[in-house]
Amino acid sequence: MGSEIKITIKLPSIEGIKKLSRFLFKNLKMFFWFVIKDIKTKKKRGILALVLAGLFFWWFGISAGLLWFLFLMFLFYGWENRIIAVFALISLASCPVLLSFKKDSFAETMAVYAYFFLVMTVVLQIVEYKRHPELYNESDNEEK
Repeated sequence: MGSEIKITIKLPSIEGIKKLSRFLFKNLKMFFWFVIKDIKTKKKRGILALVLAGLFFWWFGISAGLLWFLFLMFLFYGWENRIIAVFALISLASCPVLLSFKKDSFAETMAVYAYFFLVMTVVLQIVEYKRHPELYNESDNEEK
């Protein structure tokens, strides 16, 4: 009856952290160069996104303007929408941490941002499905 449960937590090694940071830096660097190239070649889309986001900024404030700008840029350029999903997960994961530090109002704000990012991700995924239905062909998934 007096059994003990031992839990051991293995922390990642310094070398593992270095490998992960090099991998993330390399991929982020490639993504940012891709974004810059994409914006330079398709300037009209960026200007349209900026104008529309500016209207939302004017009507609803800076937060709405920035969120709409982010959404419209991903929508118009067709960038990988999983990046916004990562923002949603980070926002959602920050909520319990902020609540533990008694930052209730900031935690609520982050929860709202998590919801916004999740909605953006779903809408962008639906748009991607409509743009490229061949990527989601159901006949490939059926058993023969």
